[in-house]
Amino acid sequence: MSKRANPMAVKSVLTYDVSEAAKALGKSSATIRNWVKDGLPVMSSKKPLLISGLALREYLRAKYRDQKSPLASDELYCPSCRKGRRPVAMAVEVCSNSPKTTRLLGTCSHCDAYASRIISKSKADAFAQTFLVKEGGQSET
Repeated sequence: MSKRANPMAVKSVLTYDVSEAAKALGKSSATIRNWVKDGLPVMSSKKPLLISGLALREYLRAKYRDQKSPLASDELYCPSCRKGRRPVAMAVEVCSNSPKTTRLLGTCSHCDAYASRIISKSKADAFAQTFLVKEGGQSET
């Protein structure tokens, strides 16, 4: 089960009770009730709690949008720090990720862990001006 629920898993024109919403999103009923306490609007406060599919979609999109923090153009994401960090000496290794994307790998300047960033191959030249680029091999993911 993934951490984030897919907002498109619920139909916007339907209403859901707590157990139906939980089943549609692959979450527990307790999670849905916690979301209601956190601000997920319900159609009435009486049981069974009915939740509009559109309201559920909007709540999830807003919740996940608030959790995102875009990286600056000179940063890689460090999973150890859980933040964008500059690599040591601005040095990165470039690995092919897919036909359209490239992975930049470097060492976090704060904790010396691996940091990475996936970029479009069309934007590789712009990142080559920011970072000291070293060619690498194939990515393992």
